[in-house]
Amino acid sequence: MKLNRKLSFYYLQFLLLMSLFSCSDGTDVSRQQTFRQVLGDYRLDLSRTKLSDGYINDSDVYKNLILTFYSDSTFRMNFEVPFLYDTSGRWKAGTINEWCWILFDSFKYINENNYSGSQFTRPFQENGDTLILINAATPRKNQQTLSDIYFKKIKSNAEL
Repeated sequence: MKLNRKLSFYYLQFLLLMSLFSCSDGTDVSRQQTFRQVLGDYRLDLSRTKLSDGYINDSDVYKNLILTFYSDSTFRMNFEVPFLYDTSGRWKAGTINEWCWILFDSFKYINENNYSGSQFTRPFQENGDTLILINAATPRKNQQTLSDIYFKKIKSNAEL
């Protein structure tokens, strides 16, 4: 009888420990889901992005801007624009409750942490388009900041 109680006690402790270690807030799963959703090619959406006076004259050039997010956590743009600091760098996926981040290669971050770089949204749907929004991205030196830069997904590829 004592042996059965002892075994039951140890078994109960084991189950309690296992449940503690297996509990998760879902952050990693959410971040992985966002990571997969972000991968792909995006074109600057000029119908949603409000170019300032200094940029509006070159809108015919900017409409061809492509931003690609790769599975090795890097990104690349097909040409330089004054309202985004660099054409390449790294990116970090956020969760449902967190921003995603782009970190430009040539920018000198003082203390890189979870909030370094320029923040952007998870992909979201609007009027049948899949979009991301880069919020107040770091512009090139001495250039104007655009508060909202929208990119429309044109190609999904988990293997990029």
